[in-house]
Amino acid sequence: MYYYESFNKTDKKKLSLEPYIDSSSSITDTYIGKYTEIGKNNSISESSIGDYSYTCENCQIIYSEIAKFVNIASYVRLNPGQHPMQWASQHHFLYRKNMYGFGEDDDSFFEWRRNKKVTIGNDVWLGHNSLIMGGVSVGDGAVVGSCSVVTKDVAPYSVVAGVPAKVIKYRFNEEIIEKMLEIKWWDWPHEVIGKRLGDFKDTKYFIRKYGNG
Repeated sequence: MYYYESFNKTDKKKLSLEPYIDSSSSITDTYIGKYTEIGKNNSISESSIGDYSYTCENCQIIYSEIAKFVNIASYVRLNPGQHPMQWASQHHFLYRKNMYGFGEDDDSFFEWRRNKKVTIGNDVWLGHNSLIMGGVSVGDGAVVGSCSVVTKDVAPYSVVAGVPAKVIKYRFNEEIIEKMLEIKWWDWPHEVIGKRLGDFKDTKYFIRKYGNG
């Protein structure tokens, strides 16, 4: 696990124990795991990204916890800014005061946003241009369709899409989902995953072989 207060690096692409991060991306106060890849023009702040997860280009991520093997397509945004609609004005001069010469910024507003973390489970696929609102959890194995706006928690192994996103179907039946959540293959060591790659292509065989009974 690596911690970046700031990042500026140019490397040839190679996935290894050290993350690959495109030099055009801005990373601040973020933990990034091994075998990870951060694509072009990403902005990531105050977040954590688990092993083997990757982002494509032009993603914006803040105040989010991303688990392992997460597939993040281009233009995905996690935890977008939410303006104070209940105040007399929702403009950010009320909390970004320093920009306008109105004094110190309102830290309580930003702390409120930090407390509404987005949580993304293992082996999740976030489709192109999807938006996950603050405080939402997306369960292990779930799929979020392209251009969806997710305002509520997403169940493990469900497929959601739309504005707002709703469940379209589940990837597997209840029995298989239960077994997959028991197996937790994403916690296997790197070498074990490599030896068992072929088994992933047949889900029923996979759960028979690695499930508990």
